[in-house]
Amino acid sequence: MNWRLKIVQNFENLADFIFDNSKKTIFAVLLIVAALGSNLPNLKMDTSTEGFLHKTDEMRIKYDKFRDQFGRDEKILIAIKTQDIFNYDFLKKLALLHKELENNLPYIEEVNSLINTRNTHGTADSLVVEDLFDNYKIDKSTLSNKKKLATSNPLLKNLIFNDDKTFTNIIIDTQTYSSFDKYGEKIIINEEDEFAEEVINDTPKLYLTDDENTKIIEAVQQIIKKYEDDNFKIYLAGSALFAGVIKQSMQKDSESFIQKMLVVVTLVLALMFRRVSGVILPILTVALTIISTISLMALFKAPFTVVTQIMPSFLLAVITGASIHLLAIFYKDFSRTGNKKLALRFAMGHSGFAIVMTSLTTAAGMWSFSFSEVAPVADLGIFASSGIMLGLLFVLILLPAMIAMLKLKHKPISKYNFVMDNILHKIADFALNRAKIIVVISSIMIVIAIFFATQMKFSHHPLVWFEYDHPIRVSIETIDKQLKGSMTLEIIVDTGRENGLYEPAMLQKIEKITNYLNALKNEYIYVGKTITLVDVLKETNKALNANNLAFYKIPTNKDLIAQELFLFSNSGNDDLEDFVDSSFSKARITVKVPYIDAMKYNKFLGNIKAKISQELNTSANVSFTGIGVLLASIMEKSIRSSAVSYVIAFSLITIMMIILVGNIKIGLISMIPNILPILTIVAIMVAFGIPFDMFSMLVGAIALGLAVDDTVHFMHNFNHYRLSGKSVDEATRLTLVGTGRAIVVTSIVLSLGFLVLLSASMTNMFNFGVLTASAIFIALIADFLLLPAIMKLLEKK
Repeated sequence: MNWRLKIVQNFENLADFIFDNSKKTIFAVLLIVAALGSNLPNLKMDTSTEGFLHKTDEMRIKYDKFRDQFGRDEKILIAIKTQDIFNYDFLKKLALLHKELENNLPYIEEVNSLINTRNTHGTADSLVVEDLFDNYKIDKSTLSNKKKLATSNPLLKNLIFNDDKTFTNIIIDTQTYSSFDKYGEKIIINEEDEFAEEVINDTPKLYLTDDENTKIIEAVQQIIKKYEDDNFKIYLAGSALFAGVIKQSMQKDSESFIQKMLVVVTLVLALMFRRVSGVILPILTVALTIISTISLMALFKAPFTVVTQIMPSFLLAVITGASIHLLAIFYKDFSRTGNKKLALRFAMGHSGFAIVMTSLTTAAGMWSFSFSEVAPVADLGIFASSGIMLGLLFVLILLPAMIAMLKLKHKPISKYNFVMDNILHKIADFALNRAKIIVVISSIMIVIAIFFATQMKFSHHPLVWFEYDHPIRVSIETIDKQLKGSMTLEIIVDTGRENGLYEPAMLQKIEKITNYLNALKNEYIYVGKTITLVDVLKETNKALNANNLAFYKIPTNKDLIAQELFLFSNSGNDDLEDFVDSSFSKARITVKVPYIDAMKYNKFLGNIKAKISQELNTSANVSFTGIGVLLASIMEKSIRSSAVSYVIAFSLITIMMIILVGNIKIGLISMIPNILPILTIVAIMVAFGIPFDMFSMLVGAIALGLAVDDTVHFMHNFNHYRLSGKSVDEATRLTLVGTGRAIVVTSIVLSLGFLVLLSASMTNMFNFGVLTASAIFIALIADFLLLPAIMKLLEKK
């Protein structure tokens, strides 16, 4: 007996078993879903930049070590525009805002602004390091002197205020570590226990969580509302705040996507089946699939991210499509026979294997992402493919069981079906009668698309995900322009020896590096400011030499350097800890840059790495980290991983197609209609200037996994009719009439499912929705026209 016939019989037997044990089947499935669902409350959301890297990634490990040593580099920036930042009334208001932020923001280390900026000066017998406006006191009589002190400090320009003194910056440093332990319990230090803090320090710590970051941002957003006016225009930015805004947009969009998708699916199902059961059964199947999949994420501690937010809508569309293929055959046969058990048996035998194969190909397309070096993309691959397989089980087990339980009214075949069948007949005739011209036109399209594909350029610029007038984009672009940067790159210089940073030669090399960096500028990127240990030292040296500006330089004596840094450390100010480790062997150089495309950071970093390595030679090791460096690394890994994913997806799906068809040659050729949509989408992206970013690079493998579904259903039925002795023309017509309607509807559902993303507040999701929906539509046309044409030209009589 042919192996395909055995598979058909097995599915028919499975249908009979489920029909006879429907109550037990439904109970068992609901029990499994309930067990998985108990993990849902543990689901976390992560929009952090470092969250894009696996915890085992070398770049992530290096970044974690940096945070452990120097604290969190992600800041919240509050830039304020006014006529004159040294105006008395403005400073009074600024002091009030500073104080309220300092007193009311949760999970922060400190707030820095013009009010408490460091004022280092010397007296006859001591070094004094104090706030510019001590205890928030703004005194008219001393205001002129304070202005002179601030404007003469080179460190403050482009850090605390701009050139024309119309913008000033409040910089909020958040906690490095979470205030909660791994069990979610708040960490409380008993001040009466002298060993309590030591115990806390020895306990493995969690970094500041996404939820804690969100609470800080929400508090900032609430506080600034009370202060903003025409002469106190506020701009919010900083990488910590940007991550929070993305999270807020994600939460809003995710709810909207599901709601709109449910409306779309309900309407399509109602129009197709004209039965209440035809709407409710697929939606129940999908709902349980999504709940189970997201619960799996919670179980394995995989966070919900800006990438995995597409997964619920994706599963809703895919599992609805699989349900449609089963229900379309079931309702058609039920209308003919009126026997529910026989109709279910026929539907499972007819479509069961094809549904398995389409689920496997779609899962393969998604699973190819699981090898990605970008953590959220890998999570999407693992859990979306798992969700597809769970959905497959629900479609082939739960859906038949629910059908068996329901009392269905027998209805004759709708006139709509006859109209649809007539249209599909005409499509088949068109493809068969014009086979050569269809293949020629398709070949020309592929050649043109390949040409466009060679022009593609990669990009990753999260800021442009938001519209031009979105507050976060306006704020970041304004701060980049007025205060010369809202992002930071971090450079660590490791001398490899204790007190290595007391050596004048080493400090002079660091100063030479910062001078080189501060002079860098091109049309895309510039360095707005560098901050290092050298700034603190020069400031101290000047103060200890009667505040003489001529001494704003590095001392040439090692012992004098050690003494001056010791005096600064004992002044009561802890700023030195931000730039050097306790053994004075490692120095931190913070480089302030604008928020630009991550691909441009890569080129910039490549240039400065070579220069800095040349300058330091063998005297110290240098490493690069920080949020800006992570962004550049993430995009590089994304490009590399996408190439691997495409190869894996195409290879696995091709092998499955060959197995399904049972012929290597025909199996390979049948993949051509699935390559056409991907190449066409690439051409569209190049033509319309849509960036090849982390999201658009996902489209190809996802589209391949989805597009091949129609090919599987076509080839499964086509082979069935060919094996029964039908000609190519007859097999094509019977295939399109038998499964064509379901293919059309599933393509509509999938396309509309992704078009729902057009309502997204971020353009990356908008582009992703348009491109994937377009790929599915092109794949439908290719399967209805190109695939029959190829079979006509190649298949023997």
